[in-house]
Amino acid sequence: MDQLARLCCTLLFAGEAILVSSSVAAWCVEPGKPSVTSLNTTVSRAIGARHPDPSIRNLDYLAEKFIGPEERAILAERDPDRLKAFDIKDTEKAWESLSHTGGLVAALGQHMRTRYFDAALQKALREGAEQVVILGAGFDSRAYRFEKALRGSKVFEVDYPPTQEYKKKRVREILGSLPPQVVYVPIDFTKQDLATVLRNAGYSRSKKSLFIWEGVTYYLPADAVDSTLQFVAHNSARGSAIVFDYFLQSYLMSTDKRDRSIREHVASLGEPWIFGIPDKGVGGFLERRGFRLLSDVDTTELTSRYLKRSDGTIVSQVRGATRICEAVVP
Repeated sequence: MDQLARLCCTLLFAGEAILVSSSVAAWCVEPGKPSVTSLNTTVSRAIGARHPDPSIRNLDYLAEKFIGPEERAILAERDPDRLKAFDIKDTEKAWESLSHTGGLVAALGQHMRTRYFDAALQKALREGAEQVVILGAGFDSRAYRFEKALRGSKVFEVDYPPTQEYKKKRVREILGSLPPQVVYVPIDFTKQDLATVLRNAGYSRSKKSLFIWEGVTYYLPADAVDSTLQFVAHNSARGSAIVFDYFLQSYLMSTDKRDRSIREHVASLGEPWIFGIPDKGVGGFLERRGFRLLSDVDTTELTSRYLKRSDGTIVSQVRGATRICEAVVP
């Protein structure tokens, strides 16, 4: 991996905000603090978890607790519209408040993504996964929400050291202590190797595992995406899986006014989208990197699954580009 890719991995695995151009990466938030996009995702989870209809509501009841005074201060400065939406207790009114800013598509996408990844974790545990590795854990709360379903399985949360310490502090404040099923794996990719660090933390290459890689790929250079996928493919037991979300290259190059507006809004937060998978197909892309594709869903399918009320009506027809795939190590 080249030095830029290593730096990007260091920051993005950690949930740190970076500004990437062809030759530079620069801090956009104080090191060791959550990035704006990680807070936005947490807000979206919290808003969706309040929905009164169980057909729509996500399960992240802890997300709201992670938005405390420090997090609110960051949002107030960097993305006040998202903070205003967070303070609206009615889920659909909160979503509606974001419709004029371009934030609605992102908020709904993050909500649907939460439900999909939750379901993928539950499925993997039912099918015998003994290890769960969360790459760039941020404020991910699955290790805590699914404690019973984990049944003694280990969850490895991989993050940049200062950011992980911040997360641990918040977990102690929210839960009272750090759960025993979670192994916190601090890593500086500029100095350390992921395989070595995970192995030293107790990760076993011989155990069936699930890798969760949520909200990261589109911020990384192509080399960093390749390196991560190759690591999983070569350091996991047969039957292990990875689930991640992504964009197609065509979306990142789209000249459509709405597409450009959304991309520009994200870039204005200091964390632009720079990576997309070639449109020829994710199946071949993953096969060349050592995987077999299990599923690949687009925004239309996600909307049908997760934004349909109990009466059959749809909350919003999301015109987005989010795709989520699951792949297995054959």
